[in-house]
Amino acid sequence: MTESPGNELGQALFAHIQYMVSERGVEVRQHLSGNSLRLEFADGQLILVNFNAQTQEVWLASRSGGIEFAHCNGKWRAHDQSDFFTKLRAIVEQTIISSPLNARTSGTQIQHAARPKAVIYHDKKQVHLLRNLLILLLAGGIGFWAALHMGQSRTSSTVDKQIQTFALSELDSSRSCEATLPVNGRTTVFPDSGLRADNSNDPPITLKNDHAYPLLLILSTPRTVIPVLSVLVLARQRTTLHLPVGQYDMMLSSGNIWCNPRKGFSDGHLVKFDQALNVQMDKPLQLALQSSGAGIDDFQLFIHTDTPDVPPPAPTFSGDGSMEVKRSANGHFYLPGSIDNVPVTFMVDTGATVTSISNTTARQVGIRNCKEMEFQTANGVTAGCIAFVPRMMLGNFVLQNITVAVMPNMDFNLLGANVLRNFQISQNDSSMLIGLR
Repeated sequence: MTESPGNELGQALFAHIQYMVSERGVEVRQHLSGNSLRLEFADGQLILVNFNAQTQEVWLASRSGGIEFAHCNGKWRAHDQSDFFTKLRAIVEQTIISSPLNARTSGTQIQHAARPKAVIYHDKKQVHLLRNLLILLLAGGIGFWAALHMGQSRTSSTVDKQIQTFALSELDSSRSCEATLPVNGRTTVFPDSGLRADNSNDPPITLKNDHAYPLLLILSTPRTVIPVLSVLVLARQRTTLHLPVGQYDMMLSSGNIWCNPRKGFSDGHLVKFDQALNVQMDKPLQLALQSSGAGIDDFQLFIHTDTPDVPPPAPTFSGDGSMEVKRSANGHFYLPGSIDNVPVTFMVDTGATVTSISNTTARQVGIRNCKEMEFQTANGVTAGCIAFVPRMMLGNFVLQNITVAVMPNMDFNLLGANVLRNFQISQNDSSMLIGLR
């Protein structure tokens, strides 16, 4: 059987960490579970290390925040080229000096094994040699870990193996929880962030929570979990704030038991999204949070340009039923219509192949039979479904058996080519004329 080089790399990483921490000589409990290592200090502070064997990346999280490291040329480097072990050693020292409890020495004297050597993978021919070396290193590390924990009756809890998800309460046990859940839209700017969220000239960001639970959105500086701002959105509600132009990493916490604006919910987990939030001038955004299941952590996040709720210009009708509509302030043309007698406003999109409606519209018109499929959009591949509507009206024109796409991440309805091809359309800069062919 051939072992995975990714697993060997993780074993060497954890062996080196355990040796480095043990060599310091202070009392630190080390809990290794799969690809996660938890370092627990005497005052309750934690340092979490997660290794992803597939991407060969390491996530280091502590009270001060978190950062990702990638393996390159035998070294673990962050985005700013800082070294993993140098960073870890500095965090360990900061944690030790932060409390007198953490400085006490370990009561068990252990004869240390030889210091683990750096492992560099050149080609597949060296796998077996490296495996034998790593087995020896791992055996020594496990023996040391077992000796360090003899006589301790405290049982460790399982740490989530997902790099992007970890329990909020584990990172900072010193912060107290608040008594009650705050009002919708409560925004907290964290000290030393230098961020301002009260300038009306900055782009507006609307948060719409369609999840069954309240959600706390936490924004952090790029590639870290160091928070700069958080905002609470209660279930089935929305709120709007203004953010300075820039890029932010996003984390979300959901739950039933509220703690505080930094931790979120004490019964939930913090989910870090790979997609960054890019705030640009004159480009309002909407963050739509939708349920993807019945659980607390079952939700999805969709980001798109926000369309202001401004009534579009009403069309004018001619005797033959043709209609003329003026361009709206946002540059689009909107046409009135209906699906099965339910009023619907469509935005004209000549580049869309199929007419698309939102989930909300689909529920209102009673669409039940919808075939799931994927659609290629400007934002990438999106999951949706295809349905037929027996009767659609566009102005005074009646159409039958129209194919529509139901898209979960849309707040408006697009009139596509499959409907527009039934009409004769002429357009100038400010108006559009629609009539029968």
